[in-house]
Amino acid sequence: MFFNLLLLHSYILVRLHVKRGDHLKGARLLIRVANHISKFPSHIVPILTSTVIECHRAGLRHAAFKYASTLMNPDYRKSIDAKYVKKIEAVVRKPPKNGKGGEPLGDPLEALTPCPYCEYMLPETDIFCSNCKLNIPFCIVTGRHIVKDDLTACPECNFPAIRVEFLDILNKDESSCPMCSEKVDPKKLLKIENTEPYLDIE
Repeated sequence: MFFNLLLLHSYILVRLHVKRGDHLKGARLLIRVANHISKFPSHIVPILTSTVIECHRAGLRHAAFKYASTLMNPDYRKSIDAKYVKKIEAVVRKPPKNGKGGEPLGDPLEALTPCPYCEYMLPETDIFCSNCKLNIPFCIVTGRHIVKDDLTACPECNFPAIRVEFLDILNKDESSCPMCSEKVDPKKLLKIENTEPYLDIE
């Protein structure tokens, strides 16, 4: 149930971040969803299309090429929205460049943040720690794993979030929680010192 909620909420969060012009956050979340596309059998083409568009906007050219190539499958190609067909075909026609030795150049690496259980540094959108082998609670604002030194929770639904990120959307764009949609007073987003209750998700 944890993972299904994560995927669904990740997809919902994309609109928030794209609206704010943060295409990298949107792209990372879409990659997470696209990597488990079988969970969304009736939405494969629109999800992959959005993934290609946002990855391209965010400069993740290898990821954009990967999912654009998938969309060229005859079963998917005929269902692509007409206004995106040429864009996706253009991505496929121009594969990312390789390095001097012919080695593929990867997309920019994600920032690393510590696992809240064992402090192992891992990519910020990873919600499974390869070191301690535990699932990590996710931030309801960014979809990234939570961090112990900047933890808060929605005062309405009590889901955890990275405090600085929650405050950022409340102070600039939104007035409600991305999870429960209830209005949130930024003054009530307190920093949580005792993180243990929020780490017990098993």
